[in-house]
Amino acid sequence: MNFWKQYRFFLFISLVLGLSMGCSKMDDWKKYVADGEISYTGKLDSLRIFSGKNRVKLAGLFISDPKVTECRIFWNDRRDSISVPVERTLDVDTLEVLLENMAENVYNFEVVTYDALGNPSITVHSIGTVYGDRYQTSLFDRPLSRRDLTTYSGVFLGTLGNVDLSSGIFASEIKYTNLENQEKVLRLPIGEKDFELDDVNADYPMLSRSLFLPDSTCLDTFYTAYAEIRPDYVFYRNLNAPFDAHNISGRWGVISDWISNAEANNISGGRGTTDTNTGIRVLSAEAGWGTPNINNGKIYQTATLPAGEYEVVIEFTRNNVTANVDAFNNLIYFVATDNGNIPNAADVESVSTLGYYNLKWIADGYQTVRFRFENPQNQPITIGFVTNLMSSSNQFFNVRGLSVSLIYE
Repeated sequence: MNFWKQYRFFLFISLVLGLSMGCSKMDDWKKYVADGEISYTGKLDSLRIFSGKNRVKLAGLFISDPKVTECRIFWNDRRDSISVPVERTLDVDTLEVLLENMAENVYNFEVVTYDALGNPSITVHSIGTVYGDRYQTSLFDRPLSRRDLTTYSGVFLGTLGNVDLSSGIFASEIKYTNLENQEKVLRLPIGEKDFELDDVNADYPMLSRSLFLPDSTCLDTFYTAYAEIRPDYVFYRNLNAPFDAHNISGRWGVISDWISNAEANNISGGRGTTDTNTGIRVLSAEAGWGTPNINNGKIYQTATLPAGEYEVVIEFTRNNVTANVDAFNNLIYFVATDNGNIPNAADVESVSTLGYYNLKWIADGYQTVRFRFENPQNQPITIGFVTNLMSSSNQFFNVRGLSVSLIYE
C-alpha cells in the first residue's frame, strides 16, 4: 500500500512540473509579439514570368487584400530589387512589371507585397529566364535543300531542309524582288517544306532568315541575319528528254525553244533535231541510213547570264566513226559564245569563243562530259551544237540532257 501512495505522489509532482514548464514554453511567443499580433499582407496571386531578350516581365493579380500599397521584386539573392507602388480598387487588380537591360541568365524572383504600415506578405517565388547574345549566337538559318530559279519565267522552286526543333525555330522567311520590282517576303511555318514563287526577278538577290522563340512565354522573336540564297539557275529552255518538239511526223520532229537551221533539220519535211527511235524524244542529228548528210547543222539558243564561271554537263551518245574523222568531217561540238551565233564546225577551235567541247566518240552508250567557261560580264550568251556529218558512214548523235550551272565560290 505504501508503494502505491508513493507512486501517486511522484506522478502528481511530475505532472505539476510538466505543466509548469509547458506553460512557460507556450508563453515564449509573447516576447515576439509584445506590441500585438503578427499581421500579414495579402500576397500576389497567379504570378507568371515572361522571358525575353535582355528583359523579363512579371505579371500577377491582387485579389484578396485591399490594403496593399507596395510590391517589391527581388532577384540576384536580393542584391537587386524594384519597388512598385500599388493602388488597389474594389476589383481584381493586375501587376505588370517589365525589367529591362537584364543580363542573360536564369533568375529566382521573389515578390513581396506591403501595406501602408510596412507589414509584408508571404514571399512568392518564381523562376524566369533572360535570353541574350549566347542564345542568339547558337541559332542557324534553316537550310534550303532545293533552290531552283528559272530566270526566263521567274519561277523559284524551294525545299527547306530538316532542322533541330529544340532550338525554338518556328518559321522561315524568304525575301525577294518580284517582276514588278517590289520587295516581297514569304513566311513559311516550321511545318512547311516545299514552296513555289512564280514572280521572282532574277536580277536581284534572294535572302532567307529563320525565326525563333526559345520558350512559349518569350516576349521577343529572335532572328538569324539575312543570308543570301544562291539559286541553282535555269537559264536555258528545254534541256532534257523528253524534249519538247513541233512539226512532228513519225519519229522525227523540230526541237522547240532552240533555233535550228535547215542543215540540222535534214530529214524530209524539215525535221530531224529530235528523234524518238530509242523510245524517248532526244535531241538528235543523223546522217546515213537513207538520210542526207549534215553540213554545219546548228542547234542553239541565247540567254542572259550574270558574270561568273559556268559548268556545262552533257549526256550524249554517238556511234563510232573514228576512222572517218578529219578537220572537216564527222565533227560535233558544243560551243558557248557571246556574239549571238555559233561558228561552223571546222572553225570552232580557231575562232574566238567563250568555250567549247569536242563531243567525239568515247564509248558505246550514253556518256557524261563536263567542261567550264568564263563569262566576264552580265550579257547574252549563246550555247549550242554544231555538227558536220559528211562521210559515207552511217552516223547518229543523241543528247539525253544537258545543264549550264553558275559555279559559286
